[in-house]
Amino acid sequence: MTRPRFLIVGAGSIGRRHLQVLAERAEFDLAIHDSWPEALAGARQLVPAVTAFASLAEALAWRPLIVIICTPNAQHRAVAEAAFAAAAHVLCEKPIADTLEDGRAMVAAAKASGKVLAVGYSERFRPALAHIFQMVASGELGTVVGGRAMVGTYNTLLCAKTDYRAHVSGALLVDYTHEFDFLRAIFGEVAEVQCWANDLGGREKRCSPSLAATLLRFQSGAVVSVHMDYVQHPQRRTLEVYGDRRSLELDLETDILRVFDPVQPGGVSSHTFDHDRNNRFRAEHQDILDAVRSGRAPRVTGEDGLKALEIAVRAIASSR
Repeated sequence: MTRPRFLIVGAGSIGRRHLQVLAERAEFDLAIHDSWPEALAGARQLVPAVTAFASLAEALAWRPLIVIICTPNAQHRAVAEAAFAAAAHVLCEKPIADTLEDGRAMVAAAKASGKVLAVGYSERFRPALAHIFQMVASGELGTVVGGRAMVGTYNTLLCAKTDYRAHVSGALLVDYTHEFDFLRAIFGEVAEVQCWANDLGGREKRCSPSLAATLLRFQSGAVVSVHMDYVQHPQRRTLEVYGDRRSLELDLETDILRVFDPVQPGGVSSHTFDHDRNNRFRAEHQDILDAVRSGRAPRVTGEDGLKALEIAVRAIASSR
């Protein structure tokens, strides 16, 4: 059997993480492309055996099976279309694109080529969230009426290599489309989006907006509030889901899940799940490889990526 070839396009922090995780598996051939020599040099320091390309055309001529796109959002469409034209499958880091037009074009290009397009919402591979998806689907919580998601992280701005978030309107909402994606997996399709945002606060590093509070009404009737900010430090991130039989709270910083059950003695049970972020990337890589080999859809499809981006776009429009 031919050894699977993975090409990573973009040698930033996420590209290097994909590279390091994939390098654990000796059965893969790996290559990386970046137009910046310094970025390629940094990747080769981490994985000396990786094949490095300064040209995307040369990288695609290497004939990868799967291209992992880790470039800035505005470049996703061009790279994806080139990958499909080269008969490669694509795992695109979230969001699928920086505009709905580009995202739709990527989905269309995947369908026309007959290739897999997966979107890198790695939170879908978090064991604690997978457990919540199962609890909701099985009816364990009863009728799910709503919930709350919260992420507050100044740390992201501190770790950023550039300050583009300060100049791109709605960057906060697009960065955390993770929340919109996994809320869709729990509650279903969104019917209505309302959002309020501000640029308050005097921290040195800024984002546009600094804070966004979004209210989602789902087709089921469930209502969920989503709070995002680039102000809180240290970082906090939580998810709550309310059912008429049980409710739950997940701390995404520790992967500790608390389930509230009014019938059980004590009423509260606690469960701790795997917290290794790299394990989510390992599962994501295996998922697209299995999808390519079996012909089934990946866990997070291009259409899923479009719907998460659409929620963000609607929230940004509402906030204005």
